Amino acid sequence: MSDFDYGNARLRAMKSRLLTRQVMEELAGAESVPELINALTKTPYREAIEAALVQYTGTDIIAQARRNNLIHTVSKVHRFFSGQAAEIAAWLLRRFDIDNVKAILRGLAQQVPANEILASTLPMGELQPSDLNILARATHARAAIDLLATWRIPLAQPLLALRAERAGADLFEMELALERWYFHAAITATKGNGESLRQYLMFHADVANILTALRMIGETEATAFLRQHFDAPDPAPLFVGPGHIAFALLTETARQESISRAVGTLTRTTYGATLASTLEQYRVTSRLSDFEYALQRQQLEHAVNLLIRDPLGIGVLIGYMALKTNELANLRRIVQGVYLGEAPNRIRAKLMMVNT
Repeated sequence: MSDFDYGNARLRAMKSRLLTRQVMEELAGAESVPELINALTKTPYREAIEAALVQYTGTDIIAQARRNNLIHTVSKVHRFFSGQAAEIAAWLLRRFDIDNVKAILRGLAQQVPANEILASTLPMGELQPSDLNILARATHARAAIDLLATWRIPLAQPLLALRAERAGADLFEMELALERWYFHAAITATKGNGESLRQYLMFHADVANILTALRMIGETEATAFLRQHFDAPDPAPLFVGPGHIAFALLTETARQESISRAVGTLTRTTYGATLASTLEQYRVTSRLSDFEYALQRQQLEHAVNLLIRDPLGIGVLIGYMALKTNELANLRRIVQGVYLGEAPNRIRAKLMMVNT
């Protein structure tokens, strides 16, 4: 039995409890938030909904139920794997640590109360709820970073390095340092062992970098910003990875005069067809979120494909996590649509569904 066998068997059982397309479409037909809440009690979200009903009202019930369901479902994944499988899985789940630390640093910088900071975290990585609680109550960001260093948490390394280089680094630079460290460290650590995870992370880095490059188009103050923060003439310091797309090509993309030309530079990449097919819609809406949605869909399909191609390895966890987080995103879209009184067909059109 490999290190993945037991965990993958558990994950397949958990996958069978994900909401089907039919259930999602039925939920989108709810005429009110109370009706939607009642419908969710007939799904695997029942316990989370009933627990949230004690403390919350309205859409907050579903928001809290979504959060608690995800934490309850995913936090136990750590125990599914052993040996090398556990080490590989830890890199995927460490993504939550990165997001949690970013949320805490952001909250401390804005002097947000600790309970509100904690509400925006998801304790499913290496950092336990008690750890996040202590960090959220730190007096300032520097104190939180010092705590991470004292606990010997690896993600403290890029923050300490940044502080040594730029004592007055702002929040944006700290968040970017965390992102760059995570992708580089995870992709390097999984080379030769967790190839499916490595490919997924490189894909994820590409999507983030493409969106960064597209956001640079037409930003007249971008050059001054890059020189001020990174002493660089181009956006290369903003990219994470390494991904499949070279930073040089992404830099060329960011230098184009229009979105159309930028998309043209990426024609021969894995994402060329997706970007090209979205371009017409963008010309109507002028919203970069159109590209973000399309690329996220391609990323979801890539993750699900790994579940099929790597049934005995980390691909099962990657696929399950992608489907689970997408389910929660779809529930959020349904809640927003029902709350705003949108027509069911309009809500259903916003859902991101893939064949599994």
